[in-house]
Amino acid sequence: MAEYGYGYTRKECIDIASDYAVQLGKRTKDNPLSLKWIYGFLKRWPELKVLKPRAIDHARAKMASRETISNFYHNLKETLTKYEMTDKPHLIYNIDEKGVTVYHKPPFIVAGADYCPSSVTSGKGQTITIIGCGNAAGQAIPPFYIFPGQRMKPDLLNGAAPGSNGTVSETGWSNGCVFRSYLEQHFLKFTPLSSDQKKLLILDGHKSHVSVGLTEWALEHNIIIFVLPPHCSHILQPLDIGCFGPFQKMYDSLCHRLMRQASAVITRYNVCEVASKAYMKSVSAENLTSSFRRAGIYPFNEDAVPSQCLIPAEVFQHTETETSDSQKTVEGGIQVDGVDMLHRKKEH
Repeated sequence: MAEYGYGYTRKECIDIASDYAVQLGKRTKDNPLSLKWIYGFLKRWPELKVLKPRAIDHARAKMASRETISNFYHNLKETLTKYEMTDKPHLIYNIDEKGVTVYHKPPFIVAGADYCPSSVTSGKGQTITIIGCGNAAGQAIPPFYIFPGQRMKPDLLNGAAPGSNGTVSETGWSNGCVFRSYLEQHFLKFTPLSSDQKKLLILDGHKSHVSVGLTEWALEHNIIIFVLPPHCSHILQPLDIGCFGPFQKMYDSLCHRLMRQASAVITRYNVCEVASKAYMKSVSAENLTSSFRRAGIYPFNEDAVPSQCLIPAEVFQHTETETSDSQKTVEGGIQVDGVDMLHRKKEH
């Protein structure tokens, strides 16, 4: 059940075991098993542990099916072969966005066991988007920041990593115009240009990434846009797999350290300084090459995605199949002893 995404808590395990014990005559409903039983059960079965599962939303659990992943690798293999990129990791790029705020998650601290203390943070604020990019050879492109506002101020980039740049949007999120500007003014500046060699650009299917104008521009610049299947970036997008997770932890830790050491409040004017340090450490050559390998993009490996990641989708497939069969039965009439009840009704 845990593999299917519906694991039981300790309390639910105790309830199931108590019901079973009642059926066996070992317990009564008024005398269920206790936490002592679950601790003994886990001790007897060391291959079982109490774990905190990784949250996955409904859409991702449903879409990450074996058929979807198989089609992705089939199309990727054809593309890599067609453009002779199977042995050219420096030409395979991944672009993704990461949102940060001035509010950071406090780290674990040492404190008294009888009281849960508070931790001072900067409070909630608007989202600032970071566009990150790197290739399968481990080369990272400096971050590009999108701040909420109407006019870009140079002070917003104080402390930024060398080569970093930024712009503003009304919400602080990326959009079609911002993404096109990023590719034209930032991406091309840090990627080698060649009249005969194309580059593969892997990204998710966000509406800001897919447009007729952008596709035409990409073709003119020898860029092949390869869109990931919907809601599968958590297992197929390299930056999601091995870079932005460590980035978030480093960002929270650096925010906490800055507030303690400098008695400063995190604002949009020093977010860039903190985020750049976290970006340079998390989007490293080692993390990038490892992420592309885990995604099965380079080296190409169609079996890279663990089978456990695809199991939750089976639940939805079985449910949809059963629902479809049920509807067909109702529409076609109920079969009783080989006689169609709808036909019988018409005869009467």
